Amino acid sequence: MKKIILYIVGIIGVLLLFKVGQIGLMVYKAKIGWKTFETIAPELNLVRNDFNVLLYSKANAWVHEEAIPAAKSTFKKLALENNWKLTISDNGAIHNQDQLSLFDVVVWNNVTGQTLNKNQRIAFKNYIEGGGGFVGFHGTGDDSHQWDWYYDELIRAVFSHHPMAPQFQTGTMNRESPKSFPASDKLPLSWEREDEWYVFFESPRDKGAHVLFTLNETDMIMSGTLENSLLKSKDFGMGDDHPVVWYNCVGKGKSFYSALGHKASYYEEPDYQLLLTEAVNWAGNPEINCDL
Repeated sequence: MKKIILYIVGIIGVLLLFKVGQIGLMVYKAKIGWKTFETIAPELNLVRNDFNVLLYSKANAWVHEEAIPAAKSTFKKLALENNWKLTISDNGAIHNQDQLSLFDVVVWNNVTGQTLNKNQRIAFKNYIEGGGGFVGFHGTGDDSHQWDWYYDELIRAVFSHHPMAPQFQTGTMNRESPKSFPASDKLPLSWEREDEWYVFFESPRDKGAHVLFTLNETDMIMSGTLENSLLKSKDFGMGDDHPVVWYNCVGKGKSFYSALGHKASYYEEPDYQLLLTEAVNWAGNPEINCDL
């Protein structure tokens, strides 16, 4: 009998260790990921007078397996409709001074983890601060990048969590109409939609960002804590000021971020396609002053 009890206890212990290992691996993947860097840049054949857009989609941490290809398909469609010259690359080495200078806008499509080496980070930072345009969405704003400038200047907020139970909820986004985003009036004033809603430790408004949409948290569950979880510190939301779409100046350049876009189907929404279109056109237009 004693042997049977010890056997059962041993099995339970192994299962617990396996579960802990699974959770640990998931957390490591989401928060840090694996470092892999390309050093040979792709060949490009671009004309400087075109409106050139780079869509970069590499993920070294959490991989949004459905959203990334869906966004690529959507941007191919938007490029045709708007006469953008679209380059799609998952090669981090494209972030070099010479090739970045060819692009009016660099779009990061659910980019997670550390995907750029030191020199590539410097080139990207110089490109943005020197007048380049940036658009990022959803996973691009998570906390896996391990880069102070990225959070302090480019994104202007640090991701905490997203709701876990339920993970996806329908919420209402309310539009603000900052003068420095002239296209805001084309977008819904009140926009009801489903998503995996990101929660940030602070509002980017506090760091000088211009907010385009906020989420009404009323009757929503913002806790990122699963039942019986040890992560009790994630049991909070952002309250009355919960930005989900915003933009800001970075030196002479511009940065636009949308927290929307976890599921593939979201990139088929006409209003979200309109938002992404206006974001790219805004970020690539040097005549629009984002500091108004």
